[in-house]
Amino acid sequence: MALPETMKAFVNMREGEYQTCGVRDIPTPTIAGPKDIIIKMEACPVNPSDMSKVAMVGRIAENDPAKLEVGGPGILKAKLPEGEIAGDGINKTVAWPDGVPEISGNEGCGTVVAAGEDAEAQALVGKRVALISRASYAQYCKHTLGTNPMFAVLPDDTTPAQGASVFVNPLTVVGFLHTMEANGHKAIVHTAAGSNVGRMLIKYCKEKNVPLVNIVRKDEVAANLKKELGAEYVVNSSKDTYKADLLAAIKATGATIGFDATGGGELAGDILNAMTAMLSELEPDAGWYGPSIFREVFRYGGLVSGATPVPSSLGVGNWAYSGWLMPFKLRPEHMQKALAIAAGGLKGTFSTTYGKHLKLEDFASSPEQYLSALVAKTDEKFLVTPNGPFWVKDKFNVPI
Repeated sequence: MALPETMKAFVNMREGEYQTCGVRDIPTPTIAGPKDIIIKMEACPVNPSDMSKVAMVGRIAENDPAKLEVGGPGILKAKLPEGEIAGDGINKTVAWPDGVPEISGNEGCGTVVAAGEDAEAQALVGKRVALISRASYAQYCKHTLGTNPMFAVLPDDTTPAQGASVFVNPLTVVGFLHTMEANGHKAIVHTAAGSNVGRMLIKYCKEKNVPLVNIVRKDEVAANLKKELGAEYVVNSSKDTYKADLLAAIKATGATIGFDATGGGELAGDILNAMTAMLSELEPDAGWYGPSIFREVFRYGGLVSGATPVPSSLGVGNWAYSGWLMPFKLRPEHMQKALAIAAGGLKGTFSTTYGKHLKLEDFASSPEQYLSALVAKTDEKFLVTPNGPFWVKDKFNVPI
């Protein structure tokens, strides 16, 4: 297949005193080595982590929406703060080189359309594959076999929508249970439980018979998780009885590990407090240092800005609050097994529900559209289709 010389891609680019994002024409990647493959990208999810490259424009606009300007068709721009224009001090790490495009998008799937002379690479031509490329919001993506463990050949009957999210969310869920088992825990507390990750975690924990406490913010979300997924323990953090409900659920499950998607705010401290209260009842003579059983909460997201206060009531006992990032928690020796689990569950446990489908040109078609993509909302997950909408033949002939 002859590839075009240029392709469309959603990129970030610093242009003088402005940070820009949007669709631009850039050179199409080419085969340079025997193990290289070129993938025509079909579907890519918008995860919170996908926004890290475009978030500089978003952060500026969220602080002051009036600073978000249209920079051309499909292009938005925001004026950089003074320090980031100069790249001084700490800001040097977040300012892009002037005039250098950076493609956005962590993961996605597509069909291999070109390959180097290596037999393994040639055998993939025509196959649908998924990968983390950190440059997926483009019509074409290049991958070199053997250089990235985040690569999977998908079953032949996998649709683009099913194959778009193999890594970030499914592997996060598999990684949670891996960390739980490795650290000697038996049950989990999870925040933002109505998210796609939360729904996957409910299904996976039921498969593995792992008790799970789910924290949400709305009664309707709690009701849906119970009715649709059979979630047993769901706590609404907006209710007056929230802390008592949380303690009761933690007592019922014996949970001693939590995973917090919110980052800022008091949820992590609330979880640790409830775990400590539960364990203190089991060890009434624990003393000043508190219960001997280890309990911990990991931060794996940043849906809420601001500080995360640690309750002074926890003292200096046997507890921890720390960060969790999937690539660091699923080491290479665990990755292939985790990938097999994720790929095998794309139509069930690890299926993803999407709301709006976006062409590359749609992503930054207006300030309102762009800002909405920065916000993670239950059942409104965006799917980017770099080469336009895809269709399946059924009696309705509707896109999926």
